[in-house]
Amino acid sequence: MQNTADTLPMDRLPADRAGGDALVERYRRKFHLSPTYPLTAEMVHRHWDLERRLARELLATEPEERWDAFERAYTTLYSSCPWLNEAEDDAHTRNDELDFRHFLSLLGGPQDVYEVGSGKARLLRYLARHGYRCVATEVTRERGASWIEQDSNITWKNSDGVHLARFEPADRYDSVISTHVVEHMHPDDVVTHMTNVRTILKPGGKYVLSMPHKFAGPADLSEVFGLDEPVCMHLREYRWGETAAMLRQAGFDRVEAVYVVPMAVRRRLNLHFASRAYFGYVRLVEAFLGQLPLTLNRKLGRVGQLFMFRPEVFVVAHKPK
Repeated sequence: MQNTADTLPMDRLPADRAGGDALVERYRRKFHLSPTYPLTAEMVHRHWDLERRLARELLATEPEERWDAFERAYTTLYSSCPWLNEAEDDAHTRNDELDFRHFLSLLGGPQDVYEVGSGKARLLRYLARHGYRCVATEVTRERGASWIEQDSNITWKNSDGVHLARFEPADRYDSVISTHVVEHMHPDDVVTHMTNVRTILKPGGKYVLSMPHKFAGPADLSEVFGLDEPVCMHLREYRWGETAAMLRQAGFDRVEAVYVVPMAVRRRLNLHFASRAYFGYVRLVEAFLGQLPLTLNRKLGRVGQLFMFRPEVFVVAHKPK
């Protein structure tokens, strides 16, 4: 399983998507960058060339070298494209309450939570304000510890994101969270990652996992250039069915699909749920979309909220009690 980063020629881009002010504005929106930051098409192409190269290198790594390789890759990415940190404009484009309040009921009351790939730890800072005891992790410190307030009830740790049981005791956490992280992992490591999540969860614990759905993608830098498949740092994007199969292979015994209403509705009504019945529904929709031509299932996947099909895989997987 892999993306197409090792097969798509480096210079093959749609001519009408490769330059100009429109490219810069698509890029700015994609990465939530400040409208006043001085971006240029050359900077976008620098990012593109670097991510393409790094993705190819990461896909070619052997298991024993991946932690070092991923740490080097992401350190290189954010040091070579500093505007990805410097120009982020989250305060004006995102709202923690709207983005995260459904996690309070998905997780249950205050508890011990471990997050894989925390980045700025926006979610954990929100949970910590509600009394959760949180552990934030990243493969590199390039984008992590400096974002976490010292008094925010969050502990910072490093891990490879895969072999979690090497860093944490078994049966330690009530919940483990990963949001838009698994698609960045080497495809050969995903089941190993999920098995380790199960190990560090308490009996009956929950793994809350979200990531872009394959039919609504690509959701990495490839989207800016109008490509149909991820060829950058999303090393693979997944579907509902294969995600559930991997979770069961890793030892989880119940998988529920999560539905959260679109943001326009969420501003007025905090409606969300997780259920096996909804999982059955999205599997049926996914099977139907899978029979359609690629460009059509991409279009329908991106407007899936119109028929309660989220543009991401969002599940709660339960460890047996």
